[in-house]
Amino acid sequence: MRHIALPVAILLLTFIAGVGSSRLLQNVLHLGREKGILANRRSPSSSCPQFIPTGSLLEPDYHIYWYKTPGSSDAEEINFYGDFRSAQVTREHFESNATTDAATLIERGYKFDQQGRRIGERVVTVFKGSEVFQISWTERDIFWSVQAPSLRLAREFEESEIVRSITMSNKSLQSDGGF
Repeated sequence: MRHIALPVAILLLTFIAGVGSSRLLQNVLHLGREKGILANRRSPSSSCPQFIPTGSLLEPDYHIYWYKTPGSSDAEEINFYGDFRSAQVTREHFESNATTDAATLIERGYKFDQQGRRIGERVVTVFKGSEVFQISWTERDIFWSVQAPSLRLAREFEESEIVRSITMSNKSLQSDGGF
């Protein structure tokens, strides 16, 4: 009987340690999401991107980018819009997105940079009679918006490296007089 008890005790201890470390890892990842850090659901070496570019329209006053997810057949599943015209146009776009009768306001607040500094305003809406969610925000005189078929997808795209890269490149162009 003693010969069986030791391996069973070792197996049970290993199982408990594995479950505990797995729960600890899940809690750490969950806390990271609450702080605005999204856990990467795929390995860095993955050849399947989360967002696939399908097109863009780059006008001097505004840019529109279209993306889809790997499982979607809709080439315009996600759209990302930036308007660079003026502070007045930015304010008009933002207020119309926040107060339109065609959508329900889900949340309204401020937009923060990666250092936690307030850089603009932000609203989240869902269009009535559809499952189209929009997140809109301002950064100085620039208006940005993301539209997607789910709130989770819109938020993931808003926090993606794609959006960081596009917004940073447009900020540098604007400060250099490119717009």
